[in-house]
Amino acid sequence: MGLTSRWRGRLRTGIMLAVALSGTRQASAWTSPPEEPSPAMASARIPADRLQMYSDLALGWMQEYLRIDTTNPPGHEMRAVEFYKKILDAEGIENRVFEYTPGRGDLWARLPHTGAEAKRPIILLNHMDVVTSDAAHWKVPPFSGEIKDGYVWGRGAQDMKDEGLAQLVVMVMLKRERVELDRDVIFIGVADEEVGNTGTDWLIAHQGGLLESAEFLINEGGENIQENGKVKYIGVDVGEKTTFWLHVVAHGRPGHASRPIADSAPNRLVRALNRILAYRTPLKVLPVVEEFLRDMAPYEPPERAREYRNIRKEIEDKKFQPDVEEDEALNFLLRDTISLTMLGGSEQTNVIPPEA
Repeated sequence: MGLTSRWRGRLRTGIMLAVALSGTRQASAWTSPPEEPSPAMASARIPADRLQMYSDLALGWMQEYLRIDTTNPPGHEMRAVEFYKKILDAEGIENRVFEYTPGRGDLWARLPHTGAEAKRPIILLNHMDVVTSDAAHWKVPPFSGEIKDGYVWGRGAQDMKDEGLAQLVVMVMLKRERVELDRDVIFIGVADEEVGNTGTDWLIAHQGGLLESAEFLINEGGENIQENGKVKYIGVDVGEKTTFWLHVVAHGRPGHASRPIADSAPNRLVRALNRILAYRTPLKVLPVVEEFLRDMAPYEPPERAREYRNIRKEIEDKKFQPDVEEDEALNFLLRDTISLTMLGGSEQTNVIPPEA
């Protein structure tokens, strides 16, 4: 969801500030002030002390937002809607709230264009729900918003409360700095992205006119890589895989766990899943992946760069194929993938279930 898995569950504040400041280069640590932006950006006209004020504001809001539990299920995204609305109202930014079912809702806000003629709008889209979390596996409580080792920690710090908060700060900066706009800038926070997409579906079905036939939409996706405190490149997600959910059910004779049953439902399921996991989907190179790897080659060591530039040929090499398998960042780009996510069996430790 935007960054490599080793950063999942935590946010380096410099990343969030770099987005919030509409393109300022990334700070190396959360205490560092933002560097000077490009002169072509509106933020180049903002004094350094005021840029720092926005950075501090973003950090405080990020911590506050991460402390709002919007675990889905059940969601309770109206808590996040209220957080956003309070800030938007205080800033005098037009906004509307849609509670489409009790406790769940979407939020829409807009900064109108300032010129006589306008281009089609740009939408800043984010979702407010987060996936489940087990505090026992976290270094800090998942809804603490705690700063530790130069990072802000919390469920949603990567997916995707960070981007939603950055988009909010951009809206605030555009309004406060009275930036001239040649198109409407629309902010949308939706519910239920992680499970059923009911928030997005409802908004399109019932308030589709608020999208105003937008020309651009910025959402999560892509990967931004930093080196020595500097952003090496900003990745843009131009395509995503679709999913094929497979529900595998095994049946067998139930009994007491003190008397093992070789052909029990759990045993049959395990054997079936082992066969599924042992299956290797064929390697293939989609055009967009080929282009991506070719563009990334200059950032790689010489040998890997050579492979990236000739990826169609390389995947035919029996020596290269195991390397793909072992590289999590490459494997999913070059084949259909299979992941086990949910398992179910008996509700009691001493009972062999009839179904697993």
